Amino acid sequence: MSLFGTSSGFGTGGTGVFGSTTTDSHNPMKDVEVTSPPDDSISCLAFSPPTMPGNFLIGGSWANDVRCWEVQDNGQTVPKAQQMHTGPVLDACWSDDGSKVFTASCDKTAKMWDLNSNQAIQIAQHDGPIKAIHWIKAPNYSCIMTGSWDKTLKFWDTRSPNPMMSLQMPERCYCADVVYPMAVVATAERGLIVYQLENQPSEFRRIDSPLKHQSQR
Repeated sequence: MSLFGTSSGFGTGGTGVFGSTTTDSHNPMKDVEVTSPPDDSISCLAFSPPTMPGNFLIGGSWANDVRCWEVQDNGQTVPKAQQMHTGPVLDACWSDDGSKVFTASCDKTAKMWDLNSNQAIQIAQHDGPIKAIHWIKAPNYSCIMTGSWDKTLKFWDTRSPNPMMSLQMPERCYCADVVYPMAVVATAERGLIVYQLENQPSEFRRIDSPLKHQSQR
């Protein structure tokens, strides 16, 4: 049965039950706190793509986990499932059809979480923490892009343990974004590198950031 066909919450299928939530009565803006938030700082958030029925939210944290909630029309959240890394989760993204979530961690690995089977497998490996992960859907290929503190940008076919391509960067990856056919990576020492993604990824341009401080997500 699909993970999202039920509303049994976290803990189903051996995923473990989240701890209780402490609420604060001081809430003048009437914000809605998610049910069962992570136990440590949250490092990334991403809503599900519009191709999915309903709205889902994933969040990665320094508690080494990534969690998924269903967001109802009234803003209330229903905990659905979670997966673990052995280090803090620094970034996460969805596949274009919403069937999978990809996670990047300080444990130097990236994982693919199949939401229908609720199984996660390793799909990428770096020599340092992975700071950014993005799904790329091109006309002639689909892949995962990972940027790491080991100063490499790698592109992965999720069916292979070896990268399709590895590009050297002058510094550590601090954040990245993709809007096909371009990708931009911000590095340490205030660097910006633009990549073109058509046919196969390649470096297009390097820019010195006009910002006074480092680019962080």
